[in-house]
Amino acid sequence: MPIRGKLEGGFEAKSSADKLWGALRDWDTIFPKAFPDAYKAVDIVEGDGKAVGSVFRVSITGDSPFAKSIREKIEAVDDVKRTLILDVAGIDGNVFHIYKKYVLHVSVTPKGDGSVVKVAVEYENPTVKDPEPTEFIDVEVQGFQDLDAYLQNK
Repeated sequence: MPIRGKLEGGFEAKSSADKLWGALRDWDTIFPKAFPDAYKAVDIVEGDGKAVGSVFRVSITGDSPFAKSIREKIEAVDDVKRTLILDVAGIDGNVFHIYKKYVLHVSVTPKGDGSVVKVAVEYENPTVKDPEPTEFIDVEVQGFQDLDAYLQNK
């Protein structure tokens, strides 16, 4: 029997919602520059990189325990509400192959001069013996905190 769940996290960012959202919408360019130790490249393989249905191939630098490359597809995006949903699937590597479903939800909401970033991981494990991806929510939140810090220095 599969296990389904959703893990949530978030933080208050110093970057404005517009600045952070702009960086997220241009992540295929920003992330390899901001995090060269993690992202070798982000290539758009289908679509324009902005619209629903766009597909990216993310090449991971170094020895990530999660995957060597990842396929991400924009499932939903709302630039007015600043929400993004990405279907994430491992291509090379081991951990993402465990999950039948791994979907990343991100929202950015203005708060004063900064913003609130909410992140959720929706997942489905094929069997009960497969691990719940609890460490992934921490990794996802940390990635967005690192993006916020990068934007503060720009």
